[in-house]
Amino acid sequence: MSIPPIDFVAAWAAAMRRRPSRRLDPAEDRAFWQQYAAEYDGRAGAAGTATRCLALVAGLLRPDDTLLDVGAGTGRFALPLARHVRAVTALDQSAAMLDLLQRKASFHSITNIHCIEAEWPDAAVEPHDVVLAAWSLYRQLDLGVALARLVAVTRRTLVVLDGVGCDPPHRPLFERYFGPWSESELPNHLYLAGALWQQGLLAEVQIVTETPTMIGETAYEIAAQLAPLNTPPEVVTALAYDLAPLLAPSEEGCCYVYQQAVGAVIWHASNPESCTKTFP
Repeated sequence: MSIPPIDFVAAWAAAMRRRPSRRLDPAEDRAFWQQYAAEYDGRAGAAGTATRCLALVAGLLRPDDTLLDVGAGTGRFALPLARHVRAVTALDQSAAMLDLLQRKASFHSITNIHCIEAEWPDAAVEPHDVVLAAWSLYRQLDLGVALARLVAVTRRTLVVLDGVGCDPPHRPLFERYFGPWSESELPNHLYLAGALWQQGLLAEVQIVTETPTMIGETAYEIAAQLAPLNTPPEVVTALAYDLAPLLAPSEEGCCYVYQQAVGAVIWHASNPESCTKTFP
């Protein structure tokens, strides 16, 4: 009697439903980014949040490549990687996020980025040499469909970045002020690799350790960078008081440094060891 394979796609969907969020609705999610795109952009650019992930992806690129960035946001990856390739397609469902990306590209004289406002996996895009989805599958209930579409538009290499389970030193403080921990505690990278396996595709999995560094003149400034985007000032003040023991002095005033692991799931279209069986 054969043992049925693990259904990673179903497990992913079940996990998402256990963490209900209004932002699973596309309209709610677009409204959220419309309001908070600018503030998110400042946080996404914080030192150490994606330095090693950027280096990993850049190492997979060739000068004549086309790169598709699915869920490009305000350009955390699209802007720096544009200098490594011939052309970038930055796809996002938020007009506000793409507007910021385009303004930053213009400011830095980056002219090889084409933006598409569209939902994944329904977006109509041509195949690209390299396809990147960095923390952008967070409301894809049908992970199998989302990944199959990513594979379909990948000529050479697909890279999907996501968390491995987030438990930073400031978590107890967040739970005190904001309730249950909102970040995923699950090894999302394993769901991603497993869902590709169900489609007959063997992916490489790497763990990348980033070192986010928050810098400010005061503890309040650092707390404001960490707190949820709509946090009232009085709550930020209380958080800053409790956060102080975790801070270190810096030239600018103080800083908060911690480590965060990221799972990089990498599939090469030319991988001869890719299996061919597709599991139900």
